[in-house]
Amino acid sequence: MSMLQSMKRRSWLLVPASRPDEVEQAASSGADVVVLDFSEFVAPRDKAAARARAAAMIDSLHARGVQVFAQTDSVAMTEDVGACVRAGLSGIVLSRAESAQQVRCLSAMLDTREAASRLPRGAIAIVPSLETARGNRDGYDIACASTRVWGLTPGRADLVMDLRPEPSGELHLMPYLMQRLVIVAGAAGKVPLGAWWRAPDRGLLATPENTYQAGVRGRAIGFRGAMCLLPAQVKALNEAYA
Repeated sequence: MSMLQSMKRRSWLLVPASRPDEVEQAASSGADVVVLDFSEFVAPRDKAAARARAAAMIDSLHARGVQVFAQTDSVAMTEDVGACVRAGLSGIVLSRAESAQQVRCLSAMLDTREAASRLPRGAIAIVPSLETARGNRDGYDIACASTRVWGLTPGRADLVMDLRPEPSGELHLMPYLMQRLVIVAGAAGKVPLGAWWRAPDRGLLATPENTYQAGVRGRAIGFRGAMCLLPAQVKALNEAYA
């Protein structure tokens, strides 16, 4: 196992980059990784202001010993990566990753930005988020598209829209897709991230106790950490993936 893969990344706290107060709370949450989100939870009208504050937020989090990732998507990669690449940024979460070409494009962009920022080449990792049917189908190719890819994570919200839920509220393909992601990540030599949520939890918004149980189940099938949205969930994930 490489040194990069062995890094402690149990809890990944997603924080909208447009909310400085929540970013400040995240810094003291105990999360191994804080993910500054520019894609899922930031209104279009707030994106420019969030990018303008990105450097200061990354510097502040890094100074407090927090690993920092930024979450973007294929539509806004250029703007988000341009705002975030600097010393102190550990990686990029690529939301709704659907092709190896998207990952290669992001990797080439990071090559250029790292050189301009005088960072070591390959310093910034990539974690593709497989949130659609196409992304899950091409998961292995996505994982192998760049040596920068550190891990893979599943998505839930887009899968609900893409694959449709059963009347019970459980996604009929979710257990299969999560197990498949663990296998794909293992075959590609990457780290699988995820937790095994149960209805009626809405995953990222679950109670701390249910988050802990989801993490324990996730660890049992091979996941090595998971995303969350609430600071109160961080301790539960750290304990579940200890």
